[in-house]
Amino acid sequence: MEKKLKVLNYISYFIFIILMLPVIYLTFVNRATGDDYGYAIYTRAAWLGTHSIPELLKASWQTIKQSYYSFQGTWFSLFLFTLQPEVFSDKAYVTVAFIMLFVWIGSTFYLFRTILTENMAADKWSYMLITVWFLIISIEFIPSTRSAIFWYNGGVHYMVPFAMCQLVAAWLFKYVKEYKETTFAGILICMTLLGGSNYQASLFTLIIAFYMIAAVWFLHKDKRVFTLLVPIVTQLTGLIVSMKSPGNRVRAGADFGFSAGRAFETIGLSFVGGIKDIGLYMKEKPLAMAGLLLLFVIFLTMFCAERRKGGDGCREYKGYVFRHPVLLSVMLYCLYSAMQAPAIYAGVDVSGGVPNTNYQVFLLTASGILMIIAQKLSVRLKLLWKENTDKNIMKFIWLPALLICLITLVIGRSSIKTSTSFVSAEYIASGQAADYKEQMDLQTGLLEDESTQDVVVPFINDVQGPLMHMPVTDDPDAFTNYATGEFYGKNSVTAMDRTEWNRLYGEQQ
Repeated sequence: MEKKLKVLNYISYFIFIILMLPVIYLTFVNRATGDDYGYAIYTRAAWLGTHSIPELLKASWQTIKQSYYSFQGTWFSLFLFTLQPEVFSDKAYVTVAFIMLFVWIGSTFYLFRTILTENMAADKWSYMLITVWFLIISIEFIPSTRSAIFWYNGGVHYMVPFAMCQLVAAWLFKYVKEYKETTFAGILICMTLLGGSNYQASLFTLIIAFYMIAAVWFLHKDKRVFTLLVPIVTQLTGLIVSMKSPGNRVRAGADFGFSAGRAFETIGLSFVGGIKDIGLYMKEKPLAMAGLLLLFVIFLTMFCAERRKGGDGCREYKGYVFRHPVLLSVMLYCLYSAMQAPAIYAGVDVSGGVPNTNYQVFLLTASGILMIIAQKLSVRLKLLWKENTDKNIMKFIWLPALLICLITLVIGRSSIKTSTSFVSAEYIASGQAADYKEQMDLQTGLLEDESTQDVVVPFINDVQGPLMHMPVTDDPDAFTNYATGEFYGKNSVTAMDRTEWNRLYGEQQ
């Protein structure tokens, strides 16, 4: 079975690399837009004027304070907003997708390695295979590719905090085993910062920290676990500061505030919303569901193989055994449903990062539940099949599962067209990516022209495939126009019909 897993790993990682190629290509087309400019006005001016880190941080603080009173209170996200790559170079936005993919992929590998190899006694090949397929269904069918990969502001407000959540989860598992100060420091720093991030990420880490305290105390009565109350308190403090922002009322309306009745109603609606989302995933993302089935089969194979190492089938399993599988599964489902709560409670339109987090946490919790089921089922299969475990796994588990996946692929093939790689490849093949790059190069050149303070640019289509673009309009007072102009130090920025622009200004370029 180990040889088969090796081959599957090589094939899977080859598929993963191929799927990522169009995404990587688009990183060199990607450009800043709209909010990227708006939150970086002061920091860009400070950096260009002084190249001083202290002055940069002062400008960042100015933006945070201004936004805190006028629009939103997520202070950590605001800080990251002000460090948008084009603050430092107009060529630096190409790093955005690399940053988002790095934190996404890196934190996932770290979390899965911690859980699977350090806690579940998984072999290297099973752990790597599970992780790569989890990443494939996660990246390919993420609801908003823009907010997940290509848009800096969306990424640092949702993707970076999600990666931090995965790190915190991994560190919690490590901490309750050894109680190392360095691990605690990582938990403390991340949870404190997450108090100033999006509410979903804050809620995620608070819940898993409470889960960990309850589990360790219930199972082992180890008082040391209560040291985790410290990062919980610091995160709650940061969260209260964020929630008390006057800007929240500006954004969500004068009625925004705490209500006990509304909170209880939100809890119920969160479970309903979670169920609705699962139905939506099954309908719109059948290949992701097939991917979860494949993960279940790998989990099952992993547990059966671990119990048979040594040749005599008597090797004692050294990983964690789920003593309360039903309770743990319910806890995981509650964690997933809780991600619905912030948006439901706020009652306002949300960005693409919210459904992204809902989907990512669904995959994590669903994988956890499938792992629990696989462990319990493997015990029964081991007793039933005895020496013929490997052959029976291939015959009765792998073959039916692969057949189901193949049928799902045929029936749900239309969902391939919504996948991240397909949308990216289509955007490139259509010529739109090259056209967008050419237009943005022209627009940037016009904005950086020091000979004029009132810039007129040709219209750019705001429908740019997987990329995020908030176009400059013909209204100089529109937010994008204002933000773009201020970022580049212009008096005004307006757009006009491209044909007319070419007639009036084309010969000058």
